[in-house]
Amino acid sequence: MIHAVIFDLGGTLLEFNPQHLPWMEWEREGMDAALAYLLERGHILPTAEFTEHFFGSLRDRWDRATKGGGNLRLQDLLCESCAAYEVILTADEIAAATARYIAPIDARVVVYDDTLGTLDALRHHGLKIGLISNTMWPGEFHRQEMARAGLLPYFDHILFSSDVGIWKPQPGIYQLCLEALDVSPAETVFVGDMPEHDIVGAQRVGMRGIYKRNDGNLPGAVCPDAEISHLAELPALIERW
Repeated sequence: MIHAVIFDLGGTLLEFNPQHLPWMEWEREGMDAALAYLLERGHILPTAEFTEHFFGSLRDRWDRATKGGGNLRLQDLLCESCAAYEVILTADEIAAATARYIAPIDARVVVYDDTLGTLDALRHHGLKIGLISNTMWPGEFHRQEMARAGLLPYFDHILFSSDVGIWKPQPGIYQLCLEALDVSPAETVFVGDMPEHDIVGAQRVGMRGIYKRNDGNLPGAVCPDAEISHLAELPALIERW
């Protein structure tokens, strides 16, 4: 019997990229805003070279984090990228540059039409609800956007990879959430749109993985336990199980 559902965030409950841009194009508006702030502060940074360095580090560090090779935090990445050009930021500048990076990306975020109705139905059926999200942002920013969208009250436990230093599909982050929800893997399902992270990681710890279809992240060799196109399909699927 299913007692809990754990969700991914971006691409599952919230749409972070409504224009369906390639990853680095999607991030560029944030990078431009952070860099503009740093230049306003009088720091000397070569714009094109700095941006290329930042995005190269982002790709590498994200890949390593998902493979268990350490954490990735936006504030650290900005600080380290500046240090590569002998620019040392104060704590206040790091915090401000991080917020400037996030602001234009966060402004594009929209909630899917069936997200709130689905969460409400799951809660009505007495299920515990958790969230595990891979993100380099400080979790407080995601909590704020979840609150704006009306999602936050539905969740019993929330984990952001940058806050805990463990990234999907590493088993530790799933185990932390299961322990907090006080449920076993066998009585829990995970719902996400990234098969190689969401589904693989969930299945490795003994959970069933439900793939929310995403044309940009096809399952390939990954075999989800079920697939849905819309969250509204989820309550009936769980009831059958």
